[in-house]
Amino acid sequence: MLAYLFWHVPFTEIEPSAYEAALMKFHRHLAASPPAGFERSISYRISAVPWLNNRAGYEDWCFLASSAALDTLNPAAIRPDRWDVHADISYKTEFGHGGLYYHLRGEMLPLGGSKLVWLKRPRRIRYEAPLNELIDSSRGVLSCWRKLMVLGPADEFAIVGDDTLEIQVPPGWQALSVNRLPIPIAQ
Repeated sequence: MLAYLFWHVPFTEIEPSAYEAALMKFHRHLAASPPAGFERSISYRISAVPWLNNRAGYEDWCFLASSAALDTLNPAAIRPDRWDVHADISYKTEFGHGGLYYHLRGEMLPLGGSKLVWLKRPRRIRYEAPLNELIDSSRGVLSCWRKLMVLGPADEFAIVGDDTLEIQVPPGWQALSVNRLPIPIAQ
């Protein structure tokens, strides 16, 4: 399982309710006629992150069966019968960044995760044992994802958790905690 993540912020003059309505319309449209390999998508309001110029914004997760689904996702997003729906949200978006992550542990579709911790490991170490120890000793972990081929601006690991998420970061590792709130699909 892969997750294509897209972080984005609206232009400052765009009302959040209008932005979110356009965003959810796009996700509903995509789900109604999904491309091959597309499993599900969800959007969150997120607290400020460095890759959004330290601004709060939005984080979309598109769950994909495999990397082959990437070949179908982009054309599906802008196909002729969806063009206006995609344009409505894209014209309201000031900027965004995408990343690709693969599932390591836990839930395959961690939709309810209200917290996310981005982790960066120290250089020149193997991650498997310390990461597994971190997850096993943590509370509230739903799943763990790792960046694929350095694709994206965020850190290497995403630990998705519920509102009780607590982790003990190993020495030398860096962590950034982000609060997330799912945007209701029915708007």
